[in-house]
Amino acid sequence: MATHDVMDVPVDPALFEQTVSRRLVHRAAVSEVMITGWRPLDDKTSILAAQWPRTHGLYGPVGDRHDPLLVAETIRQAGLVVSHAELDCPLDRRFLMWDLSYEVNLANLAIGPGPTNLVLRFTRSQVRHRGRNLAGLRGHVDFYRDGRLVGMGDGSFDCLSEAAHDRLRAPVLAGRPAEDSPLPAPVAPRLVGRDRARDIVLAPTGTEGTWLLRVDPAHPVLFDHGLDHVPGMALMEAMRQATLAIAHPLPVTPVKMYATFDRYVELWGDCLVHARREEAPPGDDIPVRVTIEQFGAVAAAGQVFACRLLPG
Repeated sequence: MATHDVMDVPVDPALFEQTVSRRLVHRAAVSEVMITGWRPLDDKTSILAAQWPRTHGLYGPVGDRHDPLLVAETIRQAGLVVSHAELDCPLDRRFLMWDLSYEVNLANLAIGPGPTNLVLRFTRSQVRHRGRNLAGLRGHVDFYRDGRLVGMGDGSFDCLSEAAHDRLRAPVLAGRPAEDSPLPAPVAPRLVGRDRARDIVLAPTGTEGTWLLRVDPAHPVLFDHGLDHVPGMALMEAMRQATLAIAHPLPVTPVKMYATFDRYVELWGDCLVHARREEAPPGDDIPVRVTIEQFGAVAAAGQVFACRLLPG
């Protein structure tokens, strides 16, 4: 995928005036909307504007830098906006994410004295239709700050009608227990870079490099709206936390993540998160392989590269 190092098209400042409708990004809370505007550039490219707050309810600052997972969430939202606003995908469609990745240099994520304005160049490919309806696509996103390329990412997803989604999910949901199991106790916050128990998505198992997935369906960000499964961003958060736990006590943050999603992760039934550190030359980012398994099968996997955080 060709990437432009400099944003070479003008961007109207009006695109940053207000967020897009929360329905376009499948969010219930306006505060969780990152995209502020969009316009088509050509028959396969869109320009979107996004704004990150200086702090966030989950994706808070990493020292004096933005949390890299804000890149992943912004890519997710950009794909939804392009699908609904430009490709006429109905708002009631359900989206199945197959993969999501990002790369960023931590130095590009410095938090300034105000919100961070970003321009996104969204290039779509592998666009599929079922009849006249959008059935899915792949998108590549370049992120620009003050006109310079600061990060990029990719993702692909399918779009399903509510009826098709309900047919797909009905056999599994029929076996859901009547009552949810209580959340297991979390790992120590210092292991995963968190300071609130509600934000910790891993629970200890007693086996090194393996944890139980610990997800709270009432979490205000990961479950911004009701879902019958664990969302992809919660699984990426588990990959992040597993990476930090593997690297502990070395302070790190995930500057690259390549995640794939092969099947739904259900809200019931034990789900195991496995992580192992891989070899890398001294001084390079630390590579960690993460797999998430439920009911004896791999549901999601990720390759994470963690950057060492410098003191001060």
